[in-house]
Amino acid sequence: MADDGNHIDLIQKFAEKMGSQNRPSLAERATEKMAGQATSIRTPPPFRASPPITADSAKIDSAQETAPAKAGSANGDGNGAEPAPNHIDIDLMQLQLAGMVTPMSERNRISEEYRIIKRPLLARALSRGESDIANGHLIMVTSARPEEGKTFTTINLGMSIASERELYVMLIDADVQKCSLGSRLGIEDQKGLVDLLQDDSLELSDVLIRTNIPNLTVLPAGANDAHATELLSSPRMLEFVHDISTRYPDRMIVIDAPPILASSEPGVLAQHVGQIVMVVESGQTSRAAVEKALPLIGACPEVRFVLNKARFRRGSEQFGAYSYSYGYEALKD
Repeated sequence: MADDGNHIDLIQKFAEKMGSQNRPSLAERATEKMAGQATSIRTPPPFRASPPITADSAKIDSAQETAPAKAGSANGDGNGAEPAPNHIDIDLMQLQLAGMVTPMSERNRISEEYRIIKRPLLARALSRGESDIANGHLIMVTSARPEEGKTFTTINLGMSIASERELYVMLIDADVQKCSLGSRLGIEDQKGLVDLLQDDSLELSDVLIRTNIPNLTVLPAGANDAHATELLSSPRMLEFVHDISTRYPDRMIVIDAPPILASSEPGVLAQHVGQIVMVVESGQTSRAAVEKALPLIGACPEVRFVLNKARFRRGSEQFGAYSYSYGYEALKD
């Protein structure tokens, strides 16, 4: 019986040894554990997935622009809550019904007019050599008085430029009191320019909005602040304008600025943009108003005019409701 017991013990020990060989070793178990941890770390949180890679995102500067927002930055709570995605689908049909240029627009009167408007601007912005101008790709759109159509012009100009091949456009809403640009594009209650100027921890990529137009991004006005005027005239604003002028030399930056005679910001911005488009309302804006406004933006020598809300007359050689002008011939005395 003792021999049988010894025989059973040997078999049992052999089975235990074989079983231990089939179990993973300490190193294998540690590797599996680390792999499981790595998998959980790499799993992206909701709304943080990176955008599809495009030809533009291959560039370093463009990659910075399209980087996902930092955790908590969009909500501003700093507690790690998931930020809203920096993307919005612009209602192109609604814009088209409002008479604006969109990628959906067929060849029509207004799209042709903005082709004419953008050509000299692009020529100056993209010129090299003797005709090169500093910051030619920074274009400020303004007017002498409110309600002349500068935001309408800003959006149409941006949309028309975005229809060009291999040209990228950034629209900036610098009229922080009205925020008309963001409102018309359906971008509301989003952090933007004011927040960027207030918070040193924010980066442009935290507040820049990508759109369903691949080569069009928007920087909304941001928070409503009682000291917004001072912010737009501050050294921080000048630093921001200088930064975007050097960081994004490959794209057109169109700034919707406040009216010249209603605020001081256009005069400050005029020192740093390369071109200005001044919108003049046909039949309403007087020559005196234009002549009073021009010296206030005199720091920028490249000023062009868009005559807005001009009525179409039969037999006219103009395209229609909107025409491009370099002088004061059509202005009311």
